[in-house]
Amino acid sequence: MTRALLALTGGLAAMTLAFGPAPGPWVTEEFPAGTARLIDAERIDADTIWTAGFRRSGEGKQPLLRPVLFGREDSSRRWKRIPTPLDDAPTRINAIGASPEGDAWLVGDADQGTHTIHTAHRDDTGWKLAPAPLPESALSGGFLGVDAVDEDDAWAVGWTQPDGPLFTFHGLIERWDGEAWRQVAPPALDTDYWSLWGITAIAPDDVWAAGAIGTPEGLRPLLLHYDGTSWSRQSAPELDSLAAEFTALASNGPNDVWAVGRVERGADGRDHGLVAHFDGTRWSVVDAPVGQGRLYGVTVARDGVAVVGDQNGTKPIGARLRYGRWQALRLPEVGTQGTAASDVVTTGRSLTVVGVATNEPAAGEEDAGTLPFAIRGF
Repeated sequence: MTRALLALTGGLAAMTLAFGPAPGPWVTEEFPAGTARLIDAERIDADTIWTAGFRRSGEGKQPLLRPVLFGREDSSRRWKRIPTPLDDAPTRINAIGASPEGDAWLVGDADQGTHTIHTAHRDDTGWKLAPAPLPESALSGGFLGVDAVDEDDAWAVGWTQPDGPLFTFHGLIERWDGEAWRQVAPPALDTDYWSLWGITAIAPDDVWAAGAIGTPEGLRPLLLHYDGTSWSRQSAPELDSLAAEFTALASNGPNDVWAVGRVERGADGRDHGLVAHFDGTRWSVVDAPVGQGRLYGVTVARDGVAVVGDQNGTKPIGARLRYGRWQALRLPEVGTQGTAASDVVTTGRSLTVVGVATNEPAAGEEDAGTLPFAIRGF
């Protein structure tokens, strides 16, 4: 996620104790006709937001996937389709990254034919394909997060499935050097199951990545840090014992990093939204009013932070920290059969939430329509 320029207001104690009223009414925005599933969103500049994901095409048990990218100016309520070099590739767009200079990256899934990962890069000369290498032993893989320090220094993280025992997955870290993606050695982790979902690049010597790791006790949250020389696993005593995983990261400088995901709570082990904060010294769990479900998106702003997700793809959830007070977002349910919020972005004083609305099948059709949605609130 794009990093905000101004520091948050209010201390962590206020974050966990003070709750304010919900934001004002939400306005639904328009997309071009057609189905799509939105996965990620990013602020490209002060007035422009992109959101991306994929469409299904073809019939049968394994329909083809085709990437989609939409853009919207802050003065508009209408999204437009943006052509990219990936339009005909069999991939999703899993994440969008942008540099302060305006460069942008789209990252997706592996291409089995070329043993690379689909990615595209846009600079001041336009779009270019920028395939990233898969490890030689990988059967498949993909990127799930991307972020940039500047136009010549970006990071992408994700997963690979090595050629070996079934259900073995390893995390993947690669770095853009201004010309191409290069694999970077991860820290040694004594497990056959770990992956990375999110990344935030604060400076050349300060980058965080987050995901999940399999342990004898079950799945646990995973935090990695790059110090300019190498990656290392970071201990977080308040988090390390949780049955949880992280799905996204955002930062507002070295002393203000946020991670979201899900944690199992209660006797029935139901998922609840997980919010964690790094203050420059330690990671801690933050009490945010999100309730049951999983969080997939987080964004920082000049006056706080916002997080969104859903309850099993049927009901959106979210919360906003503003001037030291948490507010439940009370996101509207857009689809008739389910609404899932996948990401949130700030521009100016507004919040934009994107996701997927599932509707009842039209007359004569067997499958329900999955439509992109975006809502904006102030």
